[in-house]
Amino acid sequence: MTEDNNPSKRKLEEALRDAGIEPSIRDIGNGTMEFSIPLYDDTFLSGIAYGGFPIEGNIPDRDKRKIVFDLSNFVTRISNLIIYYTLDNLQESLRNEQNGVAFAFLQRASIFHICNHKLSIEGITTERRGKQCTLVDEYKTMPLTRSVYEHLAMFYYLFFYSDSQDQLDIIWKSWLLGSKRNQVKGNDPEFKKERIKANDEIEEIKRDLMRNNLVRKCKENLKGQLDYCLNSNSVFTISKKGDYIAEKLSYDKAWKYLYGDRVDFSLSYNFLSLHSHPTYKGLSDFYNQDENIEFPLYESCHYLAYLCRLFMKRLHINQDEIIGSFTKREQGIFSLLSNADSLKTK
Repeated sequence: MTEDNNPSKRKLEEALRDAGIEPSIRDIGNGTMEFSIPLYDDTFLSGIAYGGFPIEGNIPDRDKRKIVFDLSNFVTRISNLIIYYTLDNLQESLRNEQNGVAFAFLQRASIFHICNHKLSIEGITTERRGKQCTLVDEYKTMPLTRSVYEHLAMFYYLFFYSDSQDQLDIIWKSWLLGSKRNQVKGNDPEFKKERIKANDEIEEIKRDLMRNNLVRKCKENLKGQLDYCLNSNSVFTISKKGDYIAEKLSYDKAWKYLYGDRVDFSLSYNFLSLHSHPTYKGLSDFYNQDENIEFPLYESCHYLAYLCRLFMKRLHINQDEIIGSFTKREQGIFSLLSNADSLKTK
């Protein structure tokens, strides 16, 4: 079959023209076609191509780095727009405890990202004998990136993991339970009153959990699992997978809910953790670093954009109120970074 008679090629050409892009397509065999998308045209697909270019593009690292900083500024701009829109228009909604917590998630993740951006650009400088010296470590921003991810993952668990109100109630209260448990650690006498109060609150939360309809329905079959979960810091819920099970919801498991089968993200949390803690791997790699493209900051752009989209969904903010005046290209960038086509909700 010649290229002119290839129906798949013609269909792709039509789709690109409909998207405002003049196609340049090459059939490279085995049912695969290669085509180019301009990065700076005002089209949705150009925005998607630009958002993925730091990984996919074939240009020097210094040029990719400029794009990463541009994407970072773009995501920060969106998070700021959402924060001030919320303050200006949704004050009454924030009186709801969970909405107030959701808003804190967005603000804290934004601060972590902004610190990441600043540290990525400026690095760490010291002065020695009147000269500025730079401490170089390409992994320096990984703890900040990991923090943005953890805010995204827990936000998803608390507000989007399940459509069942009973399930979500278990997740929320188990999250509160773990937070209260952190307050009773230690035995400093000056915090005795705070520990007593926290212990009373822990017992009340445990009673609330045991009154949950789903827990009451199957607590006899889950007694051992429930006892373990209630006496640990685990965020958990009860799921029906054949039989009912008490399911621990961890950060490293969240990838399959957030990003599905995207292998490029599946191991990132473990990688970020290796270099956030003083592990042998992280420290032994310190002197073997190559020129980098600020990859942790680029990942942080994905996580913060995703959280922005979930926050708008949680507080019923019409996306057009935030990005309706953006160009088609900018909307494409946000779509790519926020994983807009693959949010998994049950």
